[in-house]
Amino acid sequence: MCKVVYCLVLLTYLRFCDAKNNGTFPSNFLFGVATSSFQIEGAWNEDGKGESMWDEYSHRVPSPINNNDTADIACDSYHKYKEDVKLLADLGADFYRFSISWPRILPTGYTDNINQKGIQYYQNLVREILKYNMIPVATLYHWELPQTLVAAKLDWTNPDLIDIFVNYTRVVIQNIPDVGFWITVNEPRQICHQGYGEGTLAPGGLNSGVDDYQCDYIVLKAHAKVYHMYKEEFPHYQAKMSLTIDCEWYQPLTNSKEDIDAARRYIDFECGMYSYPIYHGDWPPIVKERVKLRSGLQGYNRSRLPEFTPEEINYIKGTSDLYLLNIYFAYLAKDVPEAPSNVTSCQSDIRAELIQFPGISVGVNGFPIVPWSIENMLKFIKDEYKDPEILITEIGTSEDGSSLEDDMRIDYFEKTLYAVLEAMYNYNVKVIGVTVWSLLDNLEWTTGYTARFGLYHVNFSHPNRTRTPKKSVNYYKHVATTKRLLSAENGSNFNSISGFMTIILLFTILWNSFM
Repeated sequence: MCKVVYCLVLLTYLRFCDAKNNGTFPSNFLFGVATSSFQIEGAWNEDGKGESMWDEYSHRVPSPINNNDTADIACDSYHKYKEDVKLLADLGADFYRFSISWPRILPTGYTDNINQKGIQYYQNLVREILKYNMIPVATLYHWELPQTLVAAKLDWTNPDLIDIFVNYTRVVIQNIPDVGFWITVNEPRQICHQGYGEGTLAPGGLNSGVDDYQCDYIVLKAHAKVYHMYKEEFPHYQAKMSLTIDCEWYQPLTNSKEDIDAARRYIDFECGMYSYPIYHGDWPPIVKERVKLRSGLQGYNRSRLPEFTPEEINYIKGTSDLYLLNIYFAYLAKDVPEAPSNVTSCQSDIRAELIQFPGISVGVNGFPIVPWSIENMLKFIKDEYKDPEILITEIGTSEDGSSLEDDMRIDYFEKTLYAVLEAMYNYNVKVIGVTVWSLLDNLEWTTGYTARFGLYHVNFSHPNRTRTPKKSVNYYKHVATTKRLLSAENGSNFNSISGFMTIILLFTILWNSFM
Protein backbone atom coordinates (compact mmCIF):
# COMPACT_ATOMS: atom_id res chain seq x y z
CA MET A 1 0.00 0.00 0.00
CA CYS A 2 2.88 2.40 0.72
CA LYS A 3 4.13 1.90 -2.85
CA VAL A 4 0.66 2.78 -4.19
CA VAL A 5 0.53 5.98 -2.14
CA TYR A 6 4.09 6.87 -3.20
CA CYS A 7 3.25 6.43 -6.90
CA LEU A 8 0.09 8.54 -6.62
CA VAL A 9 1.99 11.33 -4.89
CA LEU A 10 4.78 11.18 -7.47
CA LEU A 11 2.35 11.33 -10.38
CA THR A 12 0.61 14.31 -8.79
CA TYR A 13 3.92 16.11 -8.33
CA LEU A 14 4.99 15.44 -11.93
CA ARG A 15 1.66 16.69 -13.26
CA PHE A 16 2.06 20.02 -11.52
CA CYS A 17 5.72 20.35 -12.44
CA ASP A 18 4.52 20.27 -16.04
CA ALA A 19 1.64 22.71 -15.48
CA LYS A 20 1.43 25.89 -17.56
CA ASN A 21 -0.03 28.08 -14.82
CA ASN A 22 2.24 31.07 -14.20
CA GLY A 23 -0.23 33.12 -12.17
CA THR A 24 -1.24 35.34 -15.10
CA PHE A 25 -4.76 35.94 -16.42
CA PRO A 26 -5.57 36.74 -20.06
CA SER A 27 -5.44 40.44 -20.89
CA ASN A 28 -9.21 40.51 -21.51
CA PHE A 29 -10.09 38.72 -18.26
CA LEU A 30 -12.63 40.71 -16.23
CA PHE A 31 -12.34 41.51 -12.53
CA GLY A 32 -15.43 42.82 -10.80
CA VAL A 33 -17.06 43.47 -7.45
CA ALA A 34 -20.62 42.72 -6.32
CA THR A 35 -23.30 44.06 -3.99
CA SER A 36 -27.07 43.73 -3.71
CA SER A 37 -29.67 46.45 -3.26
CA PHE A 38 -31.27 45.26 -0.01
CA GLN A 39 -27.91 44.71 1.65
CA ILE A 40 -26.39 48.13 0.96
CA GLU A 41 -28.92 50.74 -0.21
CA GLY A 42 -30.91 51.53 2.93
CA ALA A 43 -33.58 54.20 2.31
CA TRP A 44 -36.07 51.39 2.78
CA ASN A 45 -39.15 53.62 2.70
CA GLU A 46 -37.84 56.74 0.93
CA ASP A 47 -38.76 58.31 -2.40
CA GLY A 48 -41.77 56.09 -3.02
CA LYS A 49 -40.12 52.71 -2.43
CA GLY A 50 -42.50 49.94 -1.36
CA GLU A 51 -41.89 47.36 1.35
CA SER A 52 -39.98 44.25 0.31
CA MET A 53 -40.30 40.73 1.62
CA TRP A 54 -36.97 41.19 3.41
CA ASP A 55 -38.07 44.51 4.95
CA GLU A 56 -41.04 42.72 6.49
CA TYR A 57 -38.91 39.74 7.54
CA SER A 58 -36.27 41.86 9.27
CA HIS A 59 -38.91 43.89 11.12
CA ARG A 60 -40.57 40.85 12.69
CA VAL A 61 -40.74 40.51 16.46
CA PRO A 62 -38.90 38.52 17.60
CA SER A 63 -36.39 39.27 14.89
CA PRO A 64 -34.93 36.42 12.80
CA ILE A 65 -31.81 38.58 12.24
CA ASN A 66 -28.77 38.56 14.54
CA ASN A 67 -28.80 41.45 17.03
CA ASN A 68 -32.18 42.62 15.66
CA ASP A 69 -30.28 44.16 12.75
CA THR A 70 -32.21 45.66 9.82
CA ALA A 71 -31.27 47.07 6.44
CA ASP A 72 -33.27 50.26 6.99
CA ILE A 73 -30.08 52.31 6.56
CA ALA A 74 -27.51 49.58 5.83
CA CYS A 75 -24.54 51.21 4.03
CA ASP A 76 -26.74 54.14 2.93
CA SER A 77 -25.64 53.52 -0.65
CA TYR A 78 -28.88 55.01 -1.95
CA HIS A 79 -27.41 58.37 -0.97
CA LYS A 80 -23.72 57.46 -1.32
CA TYR A 81 -23.71 55.61 -4.66
CA LYS A 82 -21.29 58.06 -6.27
CA GLU A 83 -18.78 57.50 -3.48
CA ASP A 84 -19.17 53.74 -3.84
CA VAL A 85 -18.69 53.75 -7.61
CA LYS A 86 -15.56 55.87 -7.13
CA LEU A 87 -14.24 53.21 -4.73
CA LEU A 88 -14.80 50.64 -7.47
CA ALA A 89 -12.99 52.74 -10.02
CA ASP A 90 -10.07 53.22 -7.64
CA LEU A 91 -9.90 49.44 -7.30
CA GLY A 92 -9.38 49.10 -11.04
CA ALA A 93 -12.53 46.98 -11.38
CA ASP A 94 -13.71 46.16 -14.88
CA PHE A 95 -17.35 45.83 -13.86
CA TYR A 96 -19.79 46.40 -11.02
CA ARG A 97 -22.43 43.81 -10.28
CA PHE A 98 -25.39 45.42 -8.49
CA SER A 99 -29.07 44.53 -8.16
CA ILE A 100 -32.37 46.27 -8.76
CA SER A 101 -34.88 46.56 -5.92
CA TRP A 102 -38.23 45.46 -7.39
CA PRO A 103 -40.31 47.48 -4.85
CA ARG A 104 -38.18 50.57 -5.47
CA ILE A 105 -39.25 50.41 -9.14
CA LEU A 106 -42.78 49.04 -8.61
CA PRO A 107 -43.89 49.70 -5.01
CA THR A 108 -46.85 47.33 -5.23
CA GLY A 109 -45.15 44.87 -7.58
CA TYR A 110 -47.36 45.84 -10.52
CA THR A 111 -46.65 48.04 -13.53
CA ASP A 112 -49.67 50.27 -12.92
CA ASN A 113 -47.61 52.09 -10.28
CA ILE A 114 -44.14 52.91 -11.60
CA ASN A 115 -41.91 54.86 -9.23
CA GLN A 116 -39.97 57.30 -11.39
CA LYS A 117 -37.61 58.21 -8.55
CA GLY A 118 -36.61 54.57 -8.31
CA ILE A 119 -35.95 54.38 -12.04
CA GLN A 120 -33.96 57.60 -11.86
CA TYR A 121 -31.78 56.19 -9.08
CA TYR A 122 -30.69 53.20 -11.17
CA GLN A 123 -30.27 55.32 -14.28
CA ASN A 124 -27.95 57.58 -12.30
CA LEU A 125 -26.08 54.57 -10.91
CA VAL A 126 -25.51 53.09 -14.37
CA ARG A 127 -24.45 56.48 -15.71
CA GLU A 128 -21.91 56.77 -12.89
CA ILE A 129 -20.53 53.28 -13.60
CA LEU A 130 -20.14 54.07 -17.29
CA LYS A 131 -18.39 57.34 -16.46
CA TYR A 132 -15.46 55.29 -15.18
CA ASN A 133 -15.54 52.92 -18.17
CA MET A 134 -16.78 50.01 -16.08
CA ILE A 135 -19.41 47.51 -17.22
CA PRO A 136 -22.78 47.59 -15.38
CA VAL A 137 -23.88 44.04 -14.48
CA ALA A 138 -27.45 44.15 -13.19
CA THR A 139 -29.37 41.50 -11.26
CA LEU A 140 -33.11 41.81 -11.79
CA TYR A 141 -34.06 39.73 -8.74
CA HIS A 142 -31.82 39.47 -5.69
CA TRP A 143 -34.51 38.30 -3.25
CA GLU A 144 -36.56 41.52 -2.97
CA LEU A 145 -40.10 40.42 -3.68
CA PRO A 146 -42.60 43.23 -3.02
CA GLN A 147 -44.40 42.51 0.25
CA THR A 148 -47.78 43.37 -1.27
CA LEU A 149 -47.42 40.35 -3.54
CA VAL A 150 -46.36 38.12 -0.65
CA ALA A 151 -49.39 39.26 1.36
CA ALA A 152 -51.60 38.31 -1.58
CA LYS A 153 -49.87 34.89 -1.71
CA LEU A 154 -48.34 35.77 -5.06
CA ASP A 155 -44.96 34.41 -4.12
CA TRP A 156 -42.50 31.96 -5.72
CA THR A 157 -44.82 29.01 -5.15
CA ASN A 158 -47.60 30.59 -7.22
CA PRO A 159 -47.43 30.31 -11.04
CA ASP A 160 -49.31 33.62 -11.34
CA LEU A 161 -46.11 35.36 -10.25
CA ILE A 162 -44.37 34.45 -13.52
CA ASP A 163 -46.12 37.06 -15.68
CA ILE A 164 -45.96 39.66 -12.91
CA PHE A 165 -42.17 39.13 -12.77
CA VAL A 166 -41.83 39.37 -16.55
CA ASN A 167 -43.75 42.66 -16.57
CA TYR A 168 -41.45 44.07 -13.88
CA THR A 169 -38.30 43.04 -15.74
CA ARG A 170 -39.61 44.59 -18.95
CA VAL A 171 -39.99 47.97 -17.22
CA VAL A 172 -36.42 47.78 -15.89
CA ILE A 173 -34.87 46.76 -19.21
CA GLN A 174 -36.78 49.45 -21.10
CA ASN A 175 -35.57 52.16 -18.75
CA ILE A 176 -31.96 51.02 -18.21
CA PRO A 177 -30.70 50.08 -21.68
CA ASP A 178 -26.94 50.39 -21.08
CA VAL A 179 -26.42 47.32 -18.90
CA GLY A 180 -23.58 45.04 -20.03
CA PHE A 181 -24.89 41.76 -18.54
CA TRP A 182 -28.36 40.91 -17.24
CA ILE A 183 -28.90 38.41 -14.41
CA THR A 184 -32.53 37.32 -14.16
CA VAL A 185 -32.45 35.63 -10.74
CA ASN A 186 -29.73 35.32 -8.12
CA GLU A 187 -29.31 31.91 -6.44
CA PRO A 188 -32.65 30.17 -6.95
CA ARG A 189 -31.63 27.47 -4.49
CA GLN A 190 -31.40 29.98 -1.65
CA ILE A 191 -34.70 31.56 -2.66
CA CYS A 192 -36.50 28.24 -2.76
CA HIS A 193 -34.87 25.82 -0.35
CA GLN A 194 -33.86 28.25 2.37
CA GLY A 195 -36.90 30.48 1.88
CA TYR A 196 -39.68 27.91 1.46
CA GLY A 197 -38.17 24.64 2.67
CA GLU A 198 -35.87 25.17 5.65
CA GLY A 199 -37.17 28.54 6.84
CA THR A 200 -33.73 30.13 7.24
CA LEU A 201 -34.36 32.98 4.79
CA ALA A 202 -37.40 35.12 3.98
CA PRO A 203 -40.25 34.42 3.90
CA GLY A 204 -39.39 31.66 6.38
CA GLY A 205 -41.44 28.79 4.92
CA LEU A 206 -41.03 25.31 6.42
CA ASN A 207 -42.25 22.80 3.86
CA SER A 208 -39.12 21.09 2.59
CA GLY A 209 -39.59 18.55 -0.16
CA VAL A 210 -42.80 20.21 -1.37
CA ASP A 211 -42.89 24.02 -1.50
CA ASP A 212 -39.18 24.31 -2.28
CA TYR A 213 -39.59 22.08 -5.35
CA GLN A 214 -42.64 24.07 -6.46
CA CYS A 215 -40.54 27.21 -6.09
CA ASP A 216 -37.74 25.67 -8.20
CA TYR A 217 -40.31 24.93 -10.91
CA ILE A 218 -41.75 28.46 -10.86
CA VAL A 219 -38.37 30.24 -10.76
CA LEU A 220 -37.06 28.29 -13.76
CA LYS A 221 -40.17 29.04 -15.80
CA ALA A 222 -40.02 32.71 -14.79
CA HIS A 223 -36.35 32.95 -15.76
CA ALA A 224 -37.06 31.33 -19.13
CA LYS A 225 -39.96 33.65 -19.86
CA VAL A 226 -37.86 36.73 -19.07
CA TYR A 227 -35.07 35.39 -21.29
CA HIS A 228 -37.44 34.85 -24.23
CA MET A 229 -39.10 38.22 -23.67
CA TYR A 230 -35.71 39.94 -23.72
CA LYS A 231 -34.58 38.22 -26.92
CA GLU A 232 -37.89 38.84 -28.71
CA GLU A 233 -38.67 42.39 -27.59
CA PHE A 234 -35.14 43.82 -27.36
CA PRO A 235 -33.21 42.23 -30.25
CA HIS A 236 -31.20 45.45 -30.66
CA TYR A 237 -29.77 45.08 -27.15
CA GLN A 238 -26.48 43.20 -27.08
CA ALA A 239 -26.15 42.35 -23.36
CA LYS A 240 -25.91 38.68 -22.47
CA MET A 241 -28.43 37.21 -20.05
CA SER A 242 -28.54 34.26 -17.66
CA LEU A 243 -29.36 33.38 -14.06
CA THR A 244 -26.79 32.99 -11.29
CA ILE A 245 -26.51 29.48 -9.86
CA ASP A 246 -24.83 28.81 -6.53
CA CYS A 247 -22.83 25.59 -6.78
CA GLU A 248 -20.71 24.21 -3.99
CA TRP A 249 -18.25 21.35 -4.41
CA TYR A 250 -18.89 18.02 -2.68
CA GLN A 251 -16.01 15.57 -2.52
CA PRO A 252 -16.66 11.87 -1.70
CA LEU A 253 -15.54 11.04 1.83
CA THR A 254 -14.00 7.81 0.54
CA ASN A 255 -13.46 6.27 -2.89
CA SER A 256 -16.36 3.86 -2.36
CA LYS A 257 -19.12 3.86 -4.96
CA GLU A 258 -21.63 4.73 -2.23
CA ASP A 259 -19.83 7.94 -1.23
CA ILE A 260 -19.07 8.87 -4.85
CA ASP A 261 -22.78 8.56 -5.63
CA ALA A 262 -23.68 10.57 -2.49
CA ALA A 263 -21.42 13.44 -3.54
CA ARG A 264 -22.91 13.43 -7.02
CA ARG A 265 -26.44 13.43 -5.62
CA TYR A 266 -25.65 16.53 -3.57
CA ILE A 267 -24.29 18.35 -6.61
CA ASP A 268 -27.26 17.36 -8.77
CA PHE A 269 -29.80 18.40 -6.13
CA GLU A 270 -28.10 21.78 -5.66
CA CYS A 271 -26.30 22.84 -8.83
CA GLY A 272 -28.01 20.46 -11.25
CA MET A 273 -31.55 21.46 -10.31
CA TYR A 274 -31.07 24.66 -12.31
CA SER A 275 -28.20 23.83 -14.67
CA TYR A 276 -29.60 20.59 -16.08
CA PRO A 277 -32.97 22.01 -17.23
CA ILE A 278 -31.21 24.91 -18.95
CA TYR A 279 -28.45 22.91 -20.66
CA HIS A 280 -30.09 19.52 -21.21
CA GLY A 281 -33.80 19.93 -20.53
CA ASP A 282 -35.82 18.55 -17.57
CA TRP A 283 -34.60 17.81 -14.05
CA PRO A 284 -31.42 15.78 -13.48
CA PRO A 285 -32.30 12.06 -13.81
CA ILE A 286 -31.12 11.17 -10.28
CA VAL A 287 -33.24 13.99 -8.82
CA LYS A 288 -36.35 12.69 -10.57
CA GLU A 289 -35.54 9.13 -9.53
CA ARG A 290 -34.91 9.93 -5.87
CA VAL A 291 -37.95 12.18 -5.34
CA LYS A 292 -40.22 9.69 -7.09
CA LEU A 293 -38.87 6.86 -4.93
CA ARG A 294 -39.29 8.78 -1.69
CA SER A 295 -42.74 10.04 -2.70
CA GLY A 296 -43.86 6.46 -3.31
CA LEU A 297 -42.57 5.37 0.09
CA GLN A 298 -44.60 8.19 1.66
CA GLY A 299 -47.84 7.18 -0.06
CA TYR A 300 -48.01 9.95 -2.66
CA ASN A 301 -49.70 8.91 -5.90
CA ARG A 302 -47.20 11.00 -7.86
CA SER A 303 -43.80 12.60 -7.32
CA ARG A 304 -43.56 15.65 -5.08
CA LEU A 305 -41.29 17.14 -7.76
CA PRO A 306 -43.41 19.07 -10.31
CA GLU A 307 -43.21 17.51 -13.76
CA PHE A 308 -42.19 19.61 -16.75
CA THR A 309 -44.31 19.23 -19.86
CA PRO A 310 -42.45 18.60 -23.14
CA GLU A 311 -43.26 22.19 -24.13
CA GLU A 312 -41.80 23.54 -20.88
CA ILE A 313 -38.66 21.45 -21.29
CA ASN A 314 -38.05 22.93 -24.74
CA TYR A 315 -38.93 26.44 -23.54
CA ILE A 316 -36.43 26.38 -20.65
CA LYS A 317 -33.62 24.59 -22.47
CA GLY A 318 -31.03 26.98 -23.91
CA THR A 319 -32.09 30.05 -21.92
CA SER A 320 -28.54 31.06 -20.99
CA ASP A 321 -25.92 33.06 -22.88
CA LEU A 322 -23.21 32.10 -20.38
CA TYR A 323 -22.89 30.25 -17.09
CA LEU A 324 -23.01 32.49 -14.01
CA LEU A 325 -21.51 30.84 -10.93
CA ASN A 326 -21.51 31.72 -7.23
CA ILE A 327 -19.27 29.45 -5.15
CA TYR A 328 -18.16 29.77 -1.52
CA PHE A 329 -17.34 26.44 0.11
CA ALA A 330 -16.93 22.67 -0.12
CA TYR A 331 -17.60 19.59 2.02
CA LEU A 332 -16.93 15.90 2.08
CA ALA A 333 -20.05 13.84 1.32
CA LYS A 334 -20.96 10.50 2.86
CA ASP A 335 -23.69 8.05 1.93
CA VAL A 336 -26.30 7.39 4.65
CA PRO A 337 -29.18 4.92 5.06
CA GLU A 338 -32.61 5.70 3.69
CA ALA A 339 -34.62 7.97 6.02
CA PRO A 340 -37.89 6.68 7.53
CA SER A 341 -40.86 6.94 5.18
CA ASN A 342 -42.57 9.50 7.43
CA VAL A 343 -39.75 12.02 6.80
CA THR A 344 -40.46 14.42 3.93
CA SER A 345 -37.63 16.76 3.07
CA CYS A 346 -35.18 17.62 0.33
CA GLN A 347 -32.40 16.38 2.63
CA SER A 348 -33.92 12.91 2.88
CA ASP A 349 -34.35 12.91 -0.90
CA ILE A 350 -30.63 13.61 -1.31
CA ARG A 351 -29.68 10.93 1.25
CA ALA A 352 -26.19 12.09 2.12
CA GLU A 353 -24.32 13.58 5.05
CA LEU A 354 -21.86 16.43 4.80
CA ILE A 355 -18.60 16.41 6.75
CA GLN A 356 -16.13 19.25 7.05
CA PHE A 357 -12.66 18.77 5.60
CA PRO A 358 -10.09 18.22 8.37
CA GLY A 359 -7.94 21.22 9.26
CA ILE A 360 -10.08 23.72 7.32
CA SER A 361 -10.71 27.27 8.58
CA VAL A 362 -14.26 28.55 8.81
CA GLY A 363 -15.55 32.07 8.12
CA VAL A 364 -17.64 33.99 10.64
CA ASN A 365 -20.83 32.99 8.83
CA GLY A 366 -19.90 29.30 9.06
CA PHE A 367 -18.66 28.76 5.50
CA PRO A 368 -15.63 26.41 5.45
CA ILE A 369 -12.77 27.92 3.45
CA VAL A 370 -11.70 25.46 0.74
CA PRO A 371 -10.13 27.57 -2.07
CA TRP A 372 -8.96 24.72 -4.30
CA SER A 373 -12.51 23.36 -4.69
CA ILE A 374 -13.41 25.93 -7.34
CA GLU A 375 -11.13 24.17 -9.84
CA ASN A 376 -13.14 20.97 -9.42
CA MET A 377 -16.43 22.82 -9.80
CA LEU A 378 -15.34 24.66 -12.93
CA LYS A 379 -14.17 21.44 -14.58
CA PHE A 380 -17.46 19.77 -13.60
CA ILE A 381 -19.47 22.57 -15.23
CA LYS A 382 -17.37 22.34 -18.39
CA ASP A 383 -17.82 18.57 -18.64
CA GLU A 384 -21.49 18.40 -17.65
CA TYR A 385 -23.01 21.50 -19.21
CA LYS A 386 -21.64 21.72 -22.74
CA ASP A 387 -18.42 23.64 -22.06
CA PRO A 388 -20.06 27.05 -21.51
CA GLU A 389 -18.44 30.43 -21.15
CA ILE A 390 -18.36 31.08 -17.38
CA LEU A 391 -18.47 34.31 -15.41
CA ILE A 392 -17.87 33.71 -11.70
CA THR A 393 -20.35 36.11 -10.14
CA GLU A 394 -19.45 35.65 -6.45
CA ILE A 395 -16.50 34.44 -4.40
CA GLY A 396 -15.68 35.66 -0.90
CA THR A 397 -15.10 34.92 2.74
CA SER A 398 -16.10 36.63 5.98
CA GLU A 399 -14.37 37.88 9.10
CA ASP A 400 -15.64 39.70 12.18
CA GLY A 401 -14.48 43.19 11.19
CA SER A 402 -12.27 43.62 14.24
CA SER A 403 -9.23 44.47 12.13
CA LEU A 404 -8.46 46.08 8.79
CA GLU A 405 -5.58 43.61 8.40
CA ASP A 406 -7.66 40.95 6.65
CA ASP A 407 -4.78 38.66 5.67
CA MET A 408 -7.12 35.68 5.84
CA ARG A 409 -9.18 37.17 3.00
CA ILE A 410 -6.08 37.92 0.92
CA ASP A 411 -4.89 34.33 1.34
CA TYR A 412 -8.33 33.06 0.32
CA PHE A 413 -8.41 35.27 -2.79
CA GLU A 414 -4.89 34.29 -3.84
CA LYS A 415 -5.57 30.56 -3.53
CA THR A 416 -9.03 30.75 -5.08
CA LEU A 417 -7.85 32.78 -8.06
CA TYR A 418 -4.95 30.40 -8.51
CA ALA A 419 -7.42 27.49 -8.60
CA VAL A 420 -9.42 29.37 -11.26
CA LEU A 421 -6.25 29.62 -13.34
CA GLU A 422 -5.64 25.90 -12.83
CA ALA A 423 -9.03 25.17 -14.37
CA MET A 424 -8.29 27.49 -17.28
CA TYR A 425 -4.75 26.27 -17.97
CA ASN A 426 -5.16 22.55 -17.31
CA TYR A 427 -8.69 21.93 -18.57
CA ASN A 428 -9.36 24.86 -20.93
CA VAL A 429 -12.38 25.98 -18.92
CA LYS A 430 -13.73 29.17 -20.50
CA VAL A 431 -13.74 31.50 -17.51
CA ILE A 432 -14.08 35.12 -18.65
CA GLY A 433 -14.11 36.88 -15.28
CA VAL A 434 -14.49 36.75 -11.53
CA THR A 435 -16.48 38.82 -9.04
CA VAL A 436 -15.61 39.46 -5.41
CA TRP A 437 -18.34 39.57 -2.79
CA SER A 438 -18.39 42.24 -1.72
CA LEU A 439 -17.44 45.89 -2.11
CA LEU A 440 -18.68 46.84 1.36
CA ASP A 441 -19.41 45.22 4.67
CA ASN A 442 -23.19 44.94 4.62
CA LEU A 443 -26.20 43.23 6.13
CA GLU A 444 -25.51 39.54 5.47
CA TRP A 445 -29.13 38.42 5.64
CA THR A 446 -29.88 36.57 8.91
CA THR A 447 -26.31 36.95 10.23
CA GLY A 448 -26.82 40.73 10.21
CA TYR A 449 -23.69 42.84 10.44
CA THR A 450 -21.66 40.21 12.32
CA ALA A 451 -20.18 38.61 9.18
CA ARG A 452 -18.02 41.05 7.20
CA PHE A 453 -17.36 40.20 3.55
CA GLY A 454 -16.38 43.69 2.39
CA LEU A 455 -13.17 44.93 0.85
CA TYR A 456 -14.12 48.16 2.63
CA HIS A 457 -14.98 48.30 6.31
CA VAL A 458 -18.20 50.18 7.06
CA ASN A 459 -18.75 51.88 10.42
CA PHE A 460 -22.42 51.10 11.06
CA SER A 461 -22.47 53.08 14.30
CA HIS A 462 -21.52 56.32 12.51
CA PRO A 463 -24.27 58.31 10.78
CA ASN A 464 -22.03 58.78 7.73
CA ARG A 465 -21.46 55.02 7.40
CA THR A 466 -17.76 55.75 6.89
CA ARG A 467 -15.94 53.45 4.45
CA THR A 468 -12.34 52.47 5.30
CA PRO A 469 -10.20 50.29 3.03
CA LYS A 470 -9.01 46.95 4.38
CA LYS A 471 -5.65 45.47 3.47
CA SER A 472 -7.38 43.35 0.80
CA VAL A 473 -8.18 46.51 -1.20
CA ASN A 474 -4.56 46.91 -2.27
CA TYR A 475 -4.34 43.20 -3.00
CA TYR A 476 -7.40 43.14 -5.27
CA LYS A 477 -6.36 46.37 -6.98
CA HIS A 478 -3.01 44.78 -7.82
CA VAL A 479 -4.65 41.68 -9.32
CA ALA A 480 -7.34 43.60 -11.20
CA THR A 481 -4.91 46.08 -12.77
CA THR A 482 -1.97 43.76 -13.52
CA LYS A 483 -3.95 40.55 -14.26
CA ARG A 484 -1.34 38.75 -12.18
CA LEU A 485 -1.46 37.09 -8.81
CA LEU A 486 0.71 38.48 -6.05
CA SER A 487 2.65 35.22 -5.85
CA ALA A 488 3.57 35.57 -9.51
CA GLU A 489 5.08 38.98 -8.83
CA ASN A 490 7.00 37.56 -5.89
CA GLY A 491 8.39 34.71 -7.96
CA SER A 492 6.80 31.94 -5.90
CA ASN A 493 6.91 28.40 -7.25
CA PHE A 494 3.30 27.90 -8.32
CA ASN A 495 3.75 24.28 -9.28
CA SER A 496 5.07 23.44 -5.82
CA ILE A 497 2.17 25.25 -4.14
CA SER A 498 -0.45 23.57 -6.30
CA GLY A 499 1.23 20.20 -6.02
CA PHE A 500 1.37 20.51 -2.25
CA MET A 501 -2.34 21.41 -2.03
CA THR A 502 -3.29 18.50 -4.25
CA ILE A 503 -1.13 16.07 -2.30
CA ILE A 504 -2.95 17.14 0.89
CA LEU A 505 -6.28 16.42 -0.81
CA LEU A 506 -5.04 13.08 -2.07
CA PHE A 507 -3.80 12.12 1.37
CA THR A 508 -7.18 13.08 2.89
CA ILE A 509 -9.06 10.85 0.44
CA LEU A 510 -6.68 7.94 0.95
CA TRP A 511 -6.79 8.31 4.73
CA ASN A 512 -10.59 8.33 4.75
CA SER A 513 -10.63 5.28 2.50
CA PHE A 514 -8.60 3.31 5.04
CA MET A 515 -10.56 4.47 8.10
